[in-house]
Amino acid sequence: MLQFFTTKFGGNNVLGILFFLLLGGLTTSWGQTPSTGDLIKVHNANQTEISSISNPEDGMLIYNEDTGQINFFSGSNWVAPSNESKTLVLNRASNGNNNLIVNSTNTYYDFPVNATHELSNTGGIYQTLGNGRIRVNQAGTYFMSAAFSVRDMPSGDTKYIIGLFINGALRGYLSRGFASLPNRDWWGTSGTIIYPLRANDEVRFRYVVNNNGSPLDAVFVNIGITQL
Repeated sequence: MLQFFTTKFGGNNVLGILFFLLLGGLTTSWGQTPSTGDLIKVHNANQTEISSISNPEDGMLIYNEDTGQINFFSGSNWVAPSNESKTLVLNRASNGNNNLIVNSTNTYYDFPVNATHELSNTGGIYQTLGNGRIRVNQAGTYFMSAAFSVRDMPSGDTKYIIGLFINGALRGYLSRGFASLPNRDWWGTSGTIIYPLRANDEVRFRYVVNNNGSPLDAVFVNIGITQL
C-alpha cells in the first residue's frame, strides 16, 4: 500500500524512506508497554501551595497532593477535570436513646455527623473536618442541604433553625420556624441553599432547638453538598 516509496535515493524519495523508517519505529513503540522513562511527570504540590502560585497561565497542569487529582488552570481557578459527580453525603440514623440533639435557648450546635458517617464523597474536593464541618477545595457554586429529625419533640411551640456558616460567619438559613405540636411526637425539618464558595472555604452546618437544655433523640441527621 505504501506506493510512494521507491528504492531510489534522489530528491523527495529520501524523505519518503525516512518517513517509512520513522513510522516503523513508532509502530514498534506503540506496541510495547511504556516504561517509566516514557511518561511525563508534572509538578506536585498541596492545595495551599497551588493557591499561592503567582500569575498562572491558562492550561497549566499540576498534581494536587491533597485531592489526588491533576488540576489545570482555567483562567480564574485551578480545577480538576472529571466526569465524576462532585458530591458529599453524610448520614446518621438511629432510633435509640442517643440524646444527640443537645440544646440550650437560642444557641447554635454543630450537626452531629462527621467523616465516620460519609455515605459518598466523590470528586476529590471535600474534606470532612468534624461534626457538621466541611472544607471545599475548589471554587464554584454549591447546592447544599441539611436535615434532622427527632422522635421526642415536646408539645407546644418549639423554635428551631438550621443555619449555614462559612468561615465562621452565618450566611443563610436552610430552615427556620416553630414546631407546634399538641403532644410529644416525632418531628423533623430540612432545607436547602445555593451559595458560591471559594477554594479552602469551610462550611459549617449548625442547628438551634429551644428545648430548655433537655437533649432530644435523633432519628436521622443528614448533610448533602453538590457542586453545580
